Amino acid sequence: MRIVKITIITLLVAALASAGYIYLNRQELLNKSIDKVLTDILPSYIEIDGLSLDINKKTIRIENLRILNPEGFLHPYLAEAPLISCNYKQRDGTSLLKGISIEDIKLAGLRLYIDRGRDGELNIQHMKEVLKGSVPIKKMGAKAKVLGIFSYLLSPVKNINQLLDIGPVFNISSGVFTFSDDYIDAGGYVTTVEDINAVVVLSLQKNLKGINYLTSEGRGVLNGKPRQYIEWDTKYDPTTEKLTMANKFIIRGIDFIHFMPYYDKFSPFIFKKGRASGELMFNFDNGNIGSMNEIRFSGTEIEPKKDHTFNKFWPTGTDDLYRYFSGSSGEIVFDFKIKGTIDEPEFHLGSKTKQALSRMVTFKILDIIFNSDEDQDASQQPSDTPPQGKSDVEKILDILKDF
Repeated sequence: MRIVKITIITLLVAALASAGYIYLNRQELLNKSIDKVLTDILPSYIEIDGLSLDINKKTIRIENLRILNPEGFLHPYLAEAPLISCNYKQRDGTSLLKGISIEDIKLAGLRLYIDRGRDGELNIQHMKEVLKGSVPIKKMGAKAKVLGIFSYLLSPVKNINQLLDIGPVFNISSGVFTFSDDYIDAGGYVTTVEDINAVVVLSLQKNLKGINYLTSEGRGVLNGKPRQYIEWDTKYDPTTEKLTMANKFIIRGIDFIHFMPYYDKFSPFIFKKGRASGELMFNFDNGNIGSMNEIRFSGTEIEPKKDHTFNKFWPTGTDDLYRYFSGSSGEIVFDFKIKGTIDEPEFHLGSKTKQALSRMVTFKILDIIFNSDEDQDASQQPSDTPPQGKSDVEKILDILKDF
């Protein structure tokens, strides 16, 4: 009987000691439990260095989250977030481990890398290959293993959907976007947008297996240069076979010469310097382009091209367009459309540019008419030399034909 009492007391003391230990170390045990769950079920394309949850403040911090890039591209990661912080709410007030809903997600210092390979394909077009990955193998210390397994066995959470409801809105501050282009330049032609403040909305697939849809609105500084701002409104569908996205860009004071590798073969003349402000719209529907743009150029210096291979992209003539650009010392308004495919785009003048060129044609015709009157007066004088060159009607028809 005495042995039974001693056994009961011993078990009771052990239970109380265990309960006391669990209570005193509940924060650590909880973190290890979540860490164990994430280790087992977090997709392999996501890596994190640490996760901590504050029970009292109801906040979560994630350190150094990284999303893997597809193989064969310049950067190892598609995105890197040094710090993610968010608030959470319990699904059930009685137990945290019955699940939480995450909201007010903030990403500080996010770096996003978009790479284009030598074949012209973007890394985001190959993310399906990355999303097929399985569970990563994460090294854990002996203590972490013991605490993690112990708390995991006591926890009902076995699936990430049980543990987390992730809000779709992500707020980004001090971000950097880097576009590295091996297709344009084998050395990687780099364009950056820095000091980004943006809002991203993600439609996530079940078990974080991928993204159904993404939208983004934000603002940043182009190539880190002061007073060169770019704003955007982007909608991207990663589920389609070919590129499908809608983009609206507002630019202010951009030194557009940086983008010469992209526009040079399409441009009817050479830009030596200049700045641009305006609105650009680039929409892609399974690789097909629909684009309407209006740009205000200032401080431009241009010269005509000797090579006229650009003519295949411009159904309309470009001689008057060159005179329009070179003849103005102030701000030049230029609107145009782009149609066709990414590989074979076609450029068309917009209504404002057409009106400006129409006025130029009118002035040229009037100039011919009035000059012809002066020539007629001079021709009244007797002369043995027959008239040379084209008639006025032929000159006017030539102008209209060029236009």
